[in-house]
Amino acid sequence: QEQTQFIDLHELHESEAIRVLKHELAVLRNIARSRYQQQKVLICIGGGHHAKGSRTPARLPMAVERYLVEDERLDYSEPQPGMLLVVV
Repeated sequence: QEQTQFIDLHELHESEAIRVLKHELAVLRNIARSRYQQQKVLICIGGGHHAKGSRTPARLPMAVERYLVEDERLDYSEPQPGMLLVVV
């Protein structure tokens, strides 16, 4: 049975969030490989309400999206605001 995993980053600072994400994705990727199946992962990045100045784009979502695409080479979708879905 396929179960979606959840990684909550929305209260972390940018550098800490990327470190946690890197570790969690590595663990989940190893589990997926050992089971010979893909693993859906829902990543909570929040809407950036904690950021100063509501008109400036939130840095955490931008950093996480950039990390997923450039470092992990993963496509993502955004099923709802503040949530990213990837498959490892």
